[in-house]
Amino acid sequence: MNSPQTIRVARFLTAVLALVCLGLLAGTAEAQTGLVQPIGPPPPPPSKPATVRKLGSGLLALGDVRVDTSRREVSVPGHLNQVMTLEFVATKKAGAKSYESAMELDTDAITFNAALLLIGLDPSRARVSPRQFDPTPPQGDPVDVTVTAVGPDGKERRFAVEELLYDQRTKKTLPAGPWVYSGSTFVKWQDGTQRYLAELDGVLVGMMHGPSALIDNPRADAVGGFGAIILNPNLGLSPGATITLTVRALPRDGSPAAKR
Repeated sequence: MNSPQTIRVARFLTAVLALVCLGLLAGTAEAQTGLVQPIGPPPPPPSKPATVRKLGSGLLALGDVRVDTSRREVSVPGHLNQVMTLEFVATKKAGAKSYESAMELDTDAITFNAALLLIGLDPSRARVSPRQFDPTPPQGDPVDVTVTAVGPDGKERRFAVEELLYDQRTKKTLPAGPWVYSGSTFVKWQDGTQRYLAELDGVLVGMMHGPSALIDNPRADAVGGFGAIILNPNLGLSPGATITLTVRALPRDGSPAAKR
């Protein structure tokens, strides 16, 4: 039988998920109706909120998303996609942009965003890119993004997400460094309602400075890399390989703890 504390936690997080869905916790996502005009009917919302479980002290699960509030980390499983040209790093399961994303994660944007809010990321400090391929980098709370995968030698290894992204112009992976929580935004739909763009497009981690992403790439030369960024062939990872993506909140003051 669930304890009263577990029930209270579950009720609280269910409320958080509902508020995110309504846009009441979306900070930067309010009233930016001129950013994007989607075409066609929106996808149906998740049939029910993610199941919330208390795993231990400071440990929670929102569906398949694991939240460690003590370490300020969010982890979610997924798999690598078979793509030629990358525009995004990670999308939700069966996301609209999965065909041009490095990986697909076993969650949706609303649940993923709720998890990010629970580790203290704040959309009120973000600057969301007003359009895809915006030349000005997005801003927001800094985060470290890593990937855990089993290599061709059968051994599990963890590496920075930048190591997964190979730039054919420089013959190197993306420069090491933090990413930012931009929080995505809301757009005005044809029926006058506000829709959460991250959930519509399914973009969880972007790369080319766009309004859909919850987490985005702050590197200034990102847009110029479109068409040149591919999955790093030197890692030996195959499409369909199981991975876990982890997001860790970093100090905002640039202190040594924020560096790898």
